[in-house]
Amino acid sequence: MDGLYEIAMKTPMGEIKGNVKLVTSGNELSGYIETMGKRNNFSGGTVNGNRFSISGNINVSITNIKYDIQGDVMGNILNINAKTNMGSFKLQGKRIR
Repeated sequence: MDGLYEIAMKTPMGEIKGNVKLVTSGNELSGYIETMGKRNNFSGGTVNGNRFSISGNINVSITNIKYDIQGDVMGNILNINAKTNMGSFKLQGKRIR
């Protein structure tokens, strides 16, 4: 699960690209989400097998996006279901490191 993943998500505002870094320590998950030119660290996530969950905030230029993410890693593919204060999104990423 540990690694750097490149993601792209389609939103009402257009496609947004970014990176997600996952770092596990036992059943704990930390890392960062980097999108729209900003990097937002997270910690306190949980891991159960190949599934994980995290919650936090992404601070972007004009707004603060709260998120709850449920996801899994299958091989080199990251699957994410994100619920945010701006809507729900499903996206996929690919391990790049």
